[in-house]
Parts: sequence; C-alpha cells; structure tokens
Amino acid sequence: MQDISQPAVDDNRPRKLAIVTQLMEARLRARFDVLEAIAIDDVTVRILGDRVFSPFAGSYHGKPSARAALERLSIEFEYLNVKTEYVMVDGDQVGLRWRGILRNRGTSAQGEFEGFVHIVFSGDRVKEYVAYIDTAALARLAS
Repeated sequence: MQDISQPAVDDNRPRKLAIVTQLMEARLRARFDVLEAIAIDDVTVRILGDRVFSPFAGSYHGKPSARAALERLSIEFEYLNVKTEYVMVDGDQVGLRWRGILRNRGTSAQGEFEGFVHIVFSGDRVKEYVAYIDTAALARLAS
C-alpha cells in the first residue's frame, strides 16, 4: 500500500503538466477535437453540482457524451481572463484551481468565478475530468 503522507514520485510530471495546460487551453477555446484527442475512449466527465441550479451538472461517459456536455456549456458561456491559481500533480492525478470571468453569450451578463478541476490520467491520456463551479452563481448568470 502506498504511503499517502508522501506524494507519489512521478518522473512524468512535466508531461502531465503540459497535457493539463493543453487541456485547459482547449477547454477555454472550445477546441473539442483537442479534448477528444487527449482523452481515452471511455472518458468520464463529471460536472459537480445540483441539477436544480445547473442543467449542466451530471456524469457523462464516453467521448460523444462528454463532448456534448462541454459543448453545451461553451454555447451558453464564454470564459474570459481565466488564470490558473494552483496546480498539484500526484501520480496519475492532477488538481487545478482556476479563477476567471464567465459571460453569458445570450444576455452578456457576467460574473467572477472560481473553480476546481480534478483530472485522472491513464498513461498520457485523460481518464476522468471532474469540474466544480458554484452552481448557484452559474444559475443566476444563466437566467
């Protein structure tokens, strides 16, 4: 059993950071072809939150379902001035905290948001992408 008090030794950390940077850039620019290229076929995308507040919340399995979920978000919201606040790589897992502005493409309403993404790798490809954003604030921005 791995000693969880010590981070895993990971000689591939620079490669994982490069993939995460590519992933976040593709996500912000709605480059879904890039997202699909760096994900395994049965990737899981989970957008955490209460479906009462966010119709985007849910689990999406496989590339087509995951892409559709992320496309729906990108159709409604534009991400502006997004900055990565913190990244932690531990073995095949990456935690990333970000801050930026989300703008409703239909109403032009916007607000400042912070979010957290947890990414699990299988080799050099994304196996799971879990995102959390304040769903109540997102619902307010969407209405």
